[in-house]
Amino acid sequence: MMRLFSGVMTILFIGFAVVQYNDPDPYIWVPIYLFPAVVSAIIFNRRKVSPLLLILGSAAFFVGGFFQWPAHWEGVALKNGMKDINIEEGREALGLLICAVSLLIYWLYLTQFKVKMKEA
Repeated sequence: MMRLFSGVMTILFIGFAVVQYNDPDPYIWVPIYLFPAVVSAIIFNRRKVSPLLLILGSAAFFVGGFFQWPAHWEGVALKNGMKDINIEEGREALGLLICAVSLLIYWLYLTQFKVKMKEA
């Protein structure tokens, strides 16, 4: 089950990184999304990942999502165009929270179930 999840998340995070090409600050957001993509790919290939890296990464993404949360929630849809900064900040905050939750799931999987992973 974790192999399927990590495979889907690898593809999802790579997709997130790819669509940042037209963002005003892709140099920030592409690495943000590539980090969990690489972690997901490592777990997909059943390689060892440091639980400390996972929990610290998850915490950092949660903090980033908290501080990126818009002052006023207006959703994330672009049906009427990008009305204002609240939509952009909402999308960025949700992206960070998706990263945080996925790393937290990996941490729980590796620590709670004491999964033996192959050495890289």
